[in-house]
Amino acid sequence: MTRAPTPPATEVTRAGPAGRKTARGAELVRPFTGWLVRAEAAAEEVGAMSEAAVAAGSASRPVRADAYEPMPPALYVYRQATPHGEHTGIVCDIRPQAFLDGQVRGHESVQPCRVDGLARYLATAPQRVELVSTLHRAGPHVLATLARAIEMSPTRDVAGPDGSRHTIWRVPEGPQTTQLCRELGAATHYIADGHHRVAASLEVWARSGPPVRRGVLCVAYPLDGLRLASFDRRVAGPVDSALVRGLLEASFDVRPAAGAQEALASGIAVNLDRRWYVARYSGHRPPGAQGLDVSLLHDRVLDRLPPGTEVELARAPLEDLVAACDADGGVLIALPAPELETLLAIADAGEVVPAKSTFFSPKPGSGIFLRDPAA
Repeated sequence: MTRAPTPPATEVTRAGPAGRKTARGAELVRPFTGWLVRAEAAAEEVGAMSEAAVAAGSASRPVRADAYEPMPPALYVYRQATPHGEHTGIVCDIRPQAFLDGQVRGHESVQPCRVDGLARYLATAPQRVELVSTLHRAGPHVLATLARAIEMSPTRDVAGPDGSRHTIWRVPEGPQTTQLCRELGAATHYIADGHHRVAASLEVWARSGPPVRRGVLCVAYPLDGLRLASFDRRVAGPVDSALVRGLLEASFDVRPAAGAQEALASGIAVNLDRRWYVARYSGHRPPGAQGLDVSLLHDRVLDRLPPGTEVELARAPLEDLVAACDADGGVLIALPAPELETLLAIADAGEVVPAKSTFFSPKPGSGIFLRDPAA
């Protein structure tokens, strides 16, 4: 859907270096008391992330206590293997204050209706959680822990959907856990996947007061730990193609392209009237978030379409999106992914880009970890 502004309750995701600071260290990143899926139950319990369904109001799956093993407080090394590669991070609990003070920073605005749906879910089903993915400049203890873990026998090794595999190692209690918490607690973390879940958690805390023993469950990856792509925009048809082209040409240099990949190699790919074009911004590009292709596209084109125009934020094969446009007379706009360092600078400056601009993958599996209800 079209871009929505960030509501007051979620301004934390925009916090930057100017925000209040607390002492960094082990007290901000902690082990957590959780339940770990049993290997024999993983086929039924482990699935793809269900945030979209939850935000839409779908009921959560009931918790089957016999499918999980209660675990003592711990950190975990979590590796997700997909057909595209392996991605390994540290699963930990990050205190709310780190989000409120800008030690954990976001780069995307959020959609209020989605946040509200997730907040209702968190308030009624606090045991089921979806991990938030963060990135940080990993220190020596994190890197050493990730390297050592894969040489040891895992605590769990289970299959997931779409050919993925999820391997978990529990970090031993004692000095290793203490050092990891201290190093992670001293780092600046950047939200990769989970802006809406963080905003919903903060909304719940704003209503009931921050819990002393419960923060946000995150998987903290090194900066190169995830793959970065972008969401495409599909303007549902029928569309006045002359209007769209006129809006594009007012701010972009628009030229024919042989296909989507040729266009994406040098700019924004536009499928209009069954033809591909490349669009390059022709004006003076503003600094920061306002200068990203996705921000310019919204400001100069999408936000100027007639009221009621539906703009879909899409992550699907281009051929499927093109087929949808051919069927209803819509327009497809495919965006190249921004540079990661650009996103970090935007987060450091306390700025945001339109909701659902970036797509980090893979998303953590759902149903692997549950919170201990007693915690």
